[in-house]
Amino acid sequence: MAVKTIQMLARGPSCFAFNARRGALGLGQLGSHGGRALPVLARRFSEKAAAPTSLAPGQCPDYWTGLEPEACPGFEPATATLSSLKPPDLRLRGPALRAALEAYFENGWALTEVLFSGLKDEDVFVRPPAHGLRHAMIFYYGHPAALAINKLRAARRVAGAITEGVVPRWEVLFETGVDEMSWDDLDTPQTAWPTVGAVTDYRRRCRDVYLDVVRNHPALDAPLAAGAPTDSNAVVWSLGMICEHERIHLETSTTLIRELPLECVRRPDHWPLDHASAWAEGEDAPVELRRVAAGTVTLGKPRTHGSYSWDNEYGSRSIDVPAFECARTPVTNGQFLEFVRAGGYADPAHWTEEGWAWRSFRNTKWPHFWVSKGPQGLHDYALRLPFAETSALPRGLPVEINKHEAAAYTAWLASTLGCDLRLPSEAEYARLREVNADAEGAGPSIRDAAVDEARDAAVALDAPELRAKDVNLSLAYGSPSAVDAGAQARLPFPSLAGNCWEYCEDWFAALPGFKASPLYEDFSTPCFDGQHALILGGSFVATGNEASLFSRFHFRPHFHNMIGFRVVRGTTNPELSSHDAPPPWAAGWVPPAYVREKESEEGGHKYESRAQLAAYLDLHHGGAGALDGPAADLASYDLRDALDFPRRCADVLVAATGAKGGARALDVGCAVGGSAFAMAESGAFGDVVGVDFAQSFVDAAAELNAAGELRYERSGEAGGRGARATAAVASSGALSFRRADACDLPADLGGFDAVLAANLLCRLPDPAAFLDRLGAGLVNPGGAVYIVSPFSWMEEYTPEASWLSPEALEAKMKANGFDLERETPEALVIRDHARKFQFIVSHGMLFRKTG
Repeated sequence: MAVKTIQMLARGPSCFAFNARRGALGLGQLGSHGGRALPVLARRFSEKAAAPTSLAPGQCPDYWTGLEPEACPGFEPATATLSSLKPPDLRLRGPALRAALEAYFENGWALTEVLFSGLKDEDVFVRPPAHGLRHAMIFYYGHPAALAINKLRAARRVAGAITEGVVPRWEVLFETGVDEMSWDDLDTPQTAWPTVGAVTDYRRRCRDVYLDVVRNHPALDAPLAAGAPTDSNAVVWSLGMICEHERIHLETSTTLIRELPLECVRRPDHWPLDHASAWAEGEDAPVELRRVAAGTVTLGKPRTHGSYSWDNEYGSRSIDVPAFECARTPVTNGQFLEFVRAGGYADPAHWTEEGWAWRSFRNTKWPHFWVSKGPQGLHDYALRLPFAETSALPRGLPVEINKHEAAAYTAWLASTLGCDLRLPSEAEYARLREVNADAEGAGPSIRDAAVDEARDAAVALDAPELRAKDVNLSLAYGSPSAVDAGAQARLPFPSLAGNCWEYCEDWFAALPGFKASPLYEDFSTPCFDGQHALILGGSFVATGNEASLFSRFHFRPHFHNMIGFRVVRGTTNPELSSHDAPPPWAAGWVPPAYVREKESEEGGHKYESRAQLAAYLDLHHGGAGALDGPAADLASYDLRDALDFPRRCADVLVAATGAKGGARALDVGCAVGGSAFAMAESGAFGDVVGVDFAQSFVDAAAELNAAGELRYERSGEAGGRGARATAAVASSGALSFRRADACDLPADLGGFDAVLAANLLCRLPDPAAFLDRLGAGLVNPGGAVYIVSPFSWMEEYTPEASWLSPEALEAKMKANGFDLERETPEALVIRDHARKFQFIVSHGMLFRKTG
């Protein structure tokens, strides 16, 4: 990678003339000629004089091996900076694919050139890092180019990409990075590296080889069969792999430059601008835990999606996630400062045994990128950014630490708050993204992007478009940013995409269906060893595949990168993606089995699981068939009288409303819609709206209304396969379903003449908020509200201080303008499986809005 030495601080006439000359070849010309302009520009710059084999002390090369930034796709004239393009669709063929691959490659290649131009002289290239955990910078300068040649040669086994290397001994020298096993067994080989000039010339030659394959190889014209995996074409896949590998090391090199002494670097021309919040001290804010409803997530990327993916992202695994609470934002510098000031680095009680051994070995006393500004006891810090140092610690930015430090802080905070805390699981992280997606109305979440890849913002949007959404990803900015800057503050969980990676409880492991890529067999498999911590979300330097929703990367717990974390309060035994992980396994590791917790008295279903969906379809639409199996003989116990609970609840409101015809009804916590369908069918209401927090319930109800029926399979005996059943309803144009939070109902719902809340109240985190909303315009004067509840409160769902008795509920409703008209028991039965049913007698209370 070439290094540019033009100084930004004193732009004299000669510098202006130089930039003006390059500007004449700018992006406008490139765009007007489509993909054809790229080879012309590439030839112009590759025809420069051959690189010198050595440089005078203190000098670096003053030329580029590829397109100069102003002529490169991704250049932003308004700021004179270069930012990242979105990745190409590898399902394209012919000229469209060639143009897309060439533009994307040139963009990533030039970003690397810009980054390395921040090193001040050749000595900085060959200086090993102080911690000894990585090679010298010159390795990362030559490594992406060497891998490009090696992978094109590997592709030859299938489709004949190239036959010879460029400099074979360098394709070995620059082949493998460092992943030392432990922090106290460092691998610091005294490698005799080539000169910067020689490696620059090598990069130029490797670039020419890559571009020749893109422009001329017939494999880029070979059609992809309908439904075939996108990686079916080895040449095309290797070209995508080379681009994405370069971008991985763009982030790695940014981290290493951030670790260099400040006097060794300067801010490069054309590097993306820092986010303004990186230079503001900001304010301290406490850790805020927010509740996340239970749900089922499916991990893994479809093989037919068009963007490149590493092999560990493929496969599929569904995990049921119980309800949990999670910190709204990643832990910030300001929040972590409390731990530092409290002596957290000096108290082994908060650390794991391995973590304390690492901390003691390194004598670490504060986070890696913090800079102490005075005596240690003052705890006065600044923050090191890639090319500068702030004057004060920006407290609103995410703290960037390793997993040992994250675990220690989590233990300290748990002891401070008096509750159990941990890191989120991969499945819980996916649930957070679903919550954000639902709040935004559409994507980004794995759930949505698995259906439509355009829902993956990193695939659909270039850096300027992400910047416009306040998403600090794909080098939209050249620094981290405040965790809730701009539009992020409106999301339930800000900074899930970009800013910094985030640690999970999980270890890096294969998903069911994993297959090692034949082009890079050891990319993932050596790290399926129970020693590499899974990270998700991407940092501000994560571009291309790294920025994708499906991205799954990893680091050993003692490594440093741009990685932060959140804290979670939930089950102490979450199901991890590393539980029961399929082979291959490395280094003798055998993944632990997941031991499910004992079922509660009310059944062990987790909301939004397939079993729970089937149970509620039985409850709402199954009729007598819900007692199918040996338990049907229990009819003598009047279980049949507990059937059709949703319809019976609806009948109460129909009778209370009268034959108005044009009245409006709202079913809050509608599940799969039994009561809503009954109210619509009655003719008493001209508009019936069902809302539920569980998206799978809402989707099933909407599908029922559209199709009139929905097939499902009842749970069998003790978890075995059960009978097939069909839920059938009378579809209605007066009926609609939407997802909503009962504690924060949308303002645009309007007013209703009847509201049903059946078996909802004692599963709300804030029941008072729902009850207050009833009296604040949700219910029209004279309207009826039927609240049915078993009053089986559980701290898992509702803080004890918010629990209500029937008497307290009556008083609360009275204060909100409602009179109690009647009370009645409402029995219901929920099928767990063929030999186990929940028989519940809820308490129904019908209220009328006065006035």
